[in-house]
Amino acid sequence: ARLGIGKTDLYRIVPRNLVADGDDFRFAWQRRKPELLARWQTHEELGPFWHTTLDLDLTRRQLEKLHKAKTVTDEDFIALCREIQRWAAGPPNGKRRAPREAVGLRSSEDYTDADDAPRIATIYNGLSGRGRFVPYRKGDPDGNQWLTSEPLFIDWSQPSVRFLFDNSGRREERMPVVRNAALYFTSGVTYSLHGNHVPVKARLQDSCVFDAGGSRMTPPKELLTTEAFLAILNSNAFSFFLKKFIKHNQDVEINDVRMMPVIMPTKDQAKRLEMLAGLAFRAKRHDLDGTHPDNALVAAVRPVEAELFARGPAYLHPGAQQKLLATAADCLAVLERAVSWEAEKLYGVEALGPFDEF
Repeated sequence: ARLGIGKTDLYRIVPRNLVADGDDFRFAWQRRKPELLARWQTHEELGPFWHTTLDLDLTRRQLEKLHKAKTVTDEDFIALCREIQRWAAGPPNGKRRAPREAVGLRSSEDYTDADDAPRIATIYNGLSGRGRFVPYRKGDPDGNQWLTSEPLFIDWSQPSVRFLFDNSGRREERMPVVRNAALYFTSGVTYSLHGNHVPVKARLQDSCVFDAGGSRMTPPKELLTTEAFLAILNSNAFSFFLKKFIKHNQDVEINDVRMMPVIMPTKDQAKRLEMLAGLAFRAKRHDLDGTHPDNALVAAVRPVEAELFARGPAYLHPGAQQKLLATAADCLAVLERAVSWEAEKLYGVEALGPFDEF
């Protein structure tokens, strides 16, 4: 208690060399692929699949080759995975030709992209090589914006993953529910669920396993970059509209954010938002590390501050101390005011604020 450590704050110190990386993910895929291939080739209930071309895109010759092959390319495996699932499911509104257990894939485990196959294999089957721990995100109690330094990891070895999936949601054992597993190990934007009379506190979420406390959103890349989307979420205007017109209590849930209109920025507006977000990341990193902003960061923030003071609404002008940019927090405060100014332009409410009533 004197150290300020809660019951679940300290469980185990994870050695750096046991934190999984890309090689560990690829190793998981290298083991999962032959395991599934051997199952499909030998399982009794899948036998009829190898002797039909009904409703399949694979030819008889391709099927015979794959049936006997000891190894296959990733592309051939993905094609086979697609066809065997389609065959087992049977015709639309018809009876299944083989039970799901025969195919051997977990619910939502599906291989459609060779580049993404290592991630999928790791999600549903765990790690079996050197690395066994992966980042775990369940929300940030400090309510950081832009970035965070959460130190939590979870054991993602094969036995642990098997236990989690097999016991997901069991009430008698009070087991957590595994939700949206297909989105694990991808990056995006998350935010603090709780916050009374404060703006939405959104931040980047790197590749990880997450729970409901670390709900994550990823905008379509062809419409909006993650950096621009994050900047919009961290603007005062966004929080003002959400709190005034969508939901006004302390909890901001994923469906509340979904109901918010997000104006698509022009190319120039998106570029400006991305630039400000990039500088905010650098300032926040200094703030988290407790270090002074470097010369390059301060030099990049000075023209932002000068433009904001010269042309921006008076209520967004930085204070006299902040204008000195003496600390990382000063730099971040200036950048966040600039982000709010850009969001006001985006939503057509420039200089109609202040939008700081949450």
